[in-house]
Amino acid sequence: MEKQKLIIELIDYDYQCADGCCNYYGTNIKINGIELEQEISNVAEIDLEIVLQHLGYDVEIIKSYQE
Repeated sequence: MEKQKLIIELIDYDYQCADGCCNYYGTNIKINGIELEQEISNVAEIDLEIVLQHLGYDVEIIKSYQE
């Protein structure tokens, strides 16, 4: 069975308003050329649920913390 190739682009941006008082930054995500609506402020915070739902999966992610 041939696997479908998945291309995930992480596009960083940094924007400063005209008077320099505000700075906006983050990362846009494209999957196979389609840009997702949600932006992230840190690549480490990519939401797996959003990516998998975009790919057509019914997703339930259970988050927990182990001490």
